[in-house]
Amino acid sequence: MVVLLLAGCSNAAEFAVPPTTSPTANLTLPDGFTAEIAASGLSGPTQMIWGPDGRLWVAQLFEGESDEAGQVVAVDLASNSQEVLLEGLNKPTGIAVLGGALWIATKDHLLRASLDEALKPQTPKIILTNMPNNGRSNGTLTVTPNGHLLYETSGRRSGNRASDGSGILWQLDPNQPDNPAVLATGLKNAYAHVFDGNGRLWITEIGDGSVTGTDFEGQPPEELNLVVTGGDYGWPQCFGKQEPALNREGSSEICTQTELPAALFPPQSTPTSIAVAPWDDSVLLVALWLTGEVMAVQIEVDGNGRFTGTSSTFLTGIQNPQHLLPTPDGRLLVSDYRTGTIYRIRN
Repeated sequence: MVVLLLAGCSNAAEFAVPPTTSPTANLTLPDGFTAEIAASGLSGPTQMIWGPDGRLWVAQLFEGESDEAGQVVAVDLASNSQEVLLEGLNKPTGIAVLGGALWIATKDHLLRASLDEALKPQTPKIILTNMPNNGRSNGTLTVTPNGHLLYETSGRRSGNRASDGSGILWQLDPNQPDNPAVLATGLKNAYAHVFDGNGRLWITEIGDGSVTGTDFEGQPPEELNLVVTGGDYGWPQCFGKQEPALNREGSSEICTQTELPAALFPPQSTPTSIAVAPWDDSVLLVALWLTGEVMAVQIEVDGNGRFTGTSSTFLTGIQNPQHLLPTPDGRLLVSDYRTGTIYRIRN
């Protein structure tokens, strides 16, 4: 995953906040919200989930990008103590607990580690291998309401088309893991997914290289999309609001058949996570890795019955906001990839 790994992996002490400065002094939030540090000392954290033992489970790169030293750690937020559950993983960016096992998305593998009686993951086994990827990773994992597993294979372009297996959102039945189903296509770097309270599936998408449109040339905007089963989201021939990428043989005829995004974000802002706001289920929160912001997207229905979103800034001051996770008591955890810190947002 290009954006997850740009910063590399650094010693948390290197970014320690001077003791005379509040550790949240640089964060800005709307009136009525406060931030505090929930955990620190992590190393390149990627996805967070609530583990079956009640602790926070976090995937992290731990060392250099190509060192294959990634870990899954359990964090006790009450004491900030950490326990390594698995190690020696190659770029673990996605984790999920499903069917009595921990599933892990690595650079080009999907792994499954059975949980023992103490709820500890055992040695992972390869479920899928040689998954199309961008040379780094395939993003997060999401459990569906019906107990399936979602993952995306970004992959690459072959000329002006997606390479085999690339740009696809998949749904995997854990009882038939060798036969995942295609949920949607035309997606590039759609690393983040979430179901809202009505069972609607939302994803973010990160632009891929420079495009030439009718009156535009440069990096395409990033997207927030509502997933339609069987939908085509346009990559690599279309970008933005069904705009043809002329340098990739895109055309109006092709692009009008693709799905419109619900909202757009600035080019290269890099949305890496999405969550439903714990305090308002009509608001989606989106972490923009490269700009250091968390955006609040108010979801509405327009006159044509389409879901659209209006964005406003919710949180700034985090260096590289990586993952968002609501807490059982209605708060929000935000991880900072750069500093290895997890913040708790309250209102």
